[in-house]
Amino acid sequence: MEAEILKICGIGVLCALVGALIGRAVGGMSLAVRLAGLSLGAGALVALLAEAVGQTEALGIEGAEPYMSAMLRALGICVLCRICADVCRDCGEASIASTVESAGKIVMVLMALPLVGQITEYARELIDKI
Repeated sequence: MEAEILKICGIGVLCALVGALIGRAVGGMSLAVRLAGLSLGAGALVALLAEAVGQTEALGIEGAEPYMSAMLRALGICVLCRICADVCRDCGEASIASTVESAGKIVMVLMALPLVGQITEYARELIDKI
């Protein structure tokens, strides 16, 4: 796992440096280089996420599937919103980046509400048994 993160960091730094160097010579090409680096990094993230899904399924904890699924979806939302917001900031659109981040937070709250309802119901059932 450590090798993957080193590869992702290396690709990111290399693309950022090449993008900055090209940006000085040919302004329009730097964004293309940065987006290429973003695509490579996103592909590596998908591979890591697939590994995380496999490991959570291997745990086989009874009744934990909805919680693990929600956790992984929340992680995906965080990563996606962060990447999109960073691209917006790179393009000079800080307000759009903030909107993307806020939308991600709202979606995560909406995802959590059914889980909170389930936990509340379990707590009521336990109280009723006492």
